[in-house]
Amino acid sequence: MANIKVYLDPKKVKKNGEASIFITVNLNYKKLFFFTGVSCLPDKFDPENNRIKGASKKVKDDNLIIDRCVATLNDIFVRYRLQNIEITPELLKREWKNPARRIDFYAFFEESIKERKNDIEASTIAQHKSSIAKLKEFKPKLSFTEIDHELIEQYRRWLKTKKGNDINTIYTALKNFKTYINIAKRKGVISESPFDSYSIRHADAERLFLVERELESLWLRYTKGWHNDGNQRVLRHFLFMCFTGLRISDLKSITAENIIGDKLVFFPLKTRNSKRQAVKIPLNFWAKRLIADEGSKTGPLFNCMSEAKMNEKIKLIIQADKIYKDISLHCARHTFATIWLNKTKDVVALQRMLGHSDISQTMIYVHITDGMIVEEMNNFSEALFKAKTPDIIHISEVKPKIHLN
Repeated sequence: MANIKVYLDPKKVKKNGEASIFITVNLNYKKLFFFTGVSCLPDKFDPENNRIKGASKKVKDDNLIIDRCVATLNDIFVRYRLQNIEITPELLKREWKNPARRIDFYAFFEESIKERKNDIEASTIAQHKSSIAKLKEFKPKLSFTEIDHELIEQYRRWLKTKKGNDINTIYTALKNFKTYINIAKRKGVISESPFDSYSIRHADAERLFLVERELESLWLRYTKGWHNDGNQRVLRHFLFMCFTGLRISDLKSITAENIIGDKLVFFPLKTRNSKRQAVKIPLNFWAKRLIADEGSKTGPLFNCMSEAKMNEKIKLIIQADKIYKDISLHCARHTFATIWLNKTKDVVALQRMLGHSDISQTMIYVHITDGMIVEEMNNFSEALFKAKTPDIIHISEVKPKIHLN
């Protein structure tokens, strides 16, 4: 165990004549200083007993504080040793700064959120806070030692029965919970994650999108100016995302400086925590027309409303065009991807334009377009010979005339 010693430096005296009392720890050839919050006159400090001389109530209270500080450091070393985890100077300083994180999951979460605020976008932080707020509603006080397989399962059942969450909402809540358990494991706060042996179930989310004729219909409505100014603006922004594949967060952040030649060049906000790679999207005729209609030379290229307001308006716009789909802003990105693949079959180019680091993310759209082909084949089969053959012939009833050996 590292050498822990109470220390007062008589050479460093404050204006009132007192000197601060520290605890020093020699760890990995580094000398660390931890302030106890206590100070006294140098001649009142007993270097042999490492405590303040005297019997007054204040002296007794100050010495008790020193004792607790020493005990806290000893406790940290013992817990790390029992878990066979090597403690580093950095870990020790973090433990000292916020000792509650070892026992309090929510304290650790708040600390981690502050550390990650520059690495993940605000919407992701908001989602994580919302998930942990649910967990806190389920269990207002939660220590790391209480988090096991059984607690996770109880929480899953609570989300389903008490909150009425569907399988994918539950998946998001548990996934975000798991994120911070894994961070705690990586930092050495815990040695094992109960999520390592717990499978989080989810259903494949339905990716809604517009087909080409629906997109064309919206474009005609836009060019004819059939909406009021507010709706027309939202439709313009939605269409721009349909023609470029942008996320709403990127649409809000791009400026005229992101337009280089005939391309839109930017770093996606959602992937800023991973390897930085610029996305380059050629601007087609329709995208250029939309920029010409509104594009600002200063500040954001488009003057967007709040995401919630835009989602509310785009649903009304879609319904006005007799398109009965539960469309949101993100459906514009799905629309771009599915139409692109139907027209070009170029998955690699789509991956680059969508900014996917893993092509498996892009392949989801290949499955969607495959599904569209199956649907079209079913429509084709139902319509085939319908006028001439009113009776349905089941394929099982058809006997082949040619037999293959």
